Amino acid sequence: MVWGGEYETLTIVALEALDTHQYQAVALDDGKVANNGSEAIGILLNKPKINEHATLAYKGISKFRAGGAITKGKRMTVATSGYFTTAGSGYYTVGRALETVTSGSIGVGAFDFTNPNYANTSDFIG
Repeated sequence: MVWGGEYETLTIVALEALDTHQYQAVALDDGKVANNGSEAIGILLNKPKINEHATLAYKGISKFRAGGAITKGKRMTVATSGYFTTAGSGYYTVGRALETVTSGSIGVGAFDFTNPNYANTSDFIG
């Protein structure tokens, strides 16, 4: 099993209660749970309430909360709930799973939210 811990962080103010969203993606523009890979700025590491500081991992190896089954090595995106799912064509990818996880589980992945990739069909062939 791969373990997290090597990541770069930033801090923003939570503009909604995020205390039940640890290891989900957060958006920079509104300090709330992210709706997609394009607006996501990082993974929530702590459990802030509204108007408290939220610490986000934006680059490196971190834990994440899966919104569906994800196979080791697959590219990931962010679902509307801030959960991570396997990316397909037409999604912004923000990382790769370093282990296989089931829906709702905590996994470990390699992430880079500084430049999300827009995936096309050719990215998934082969």
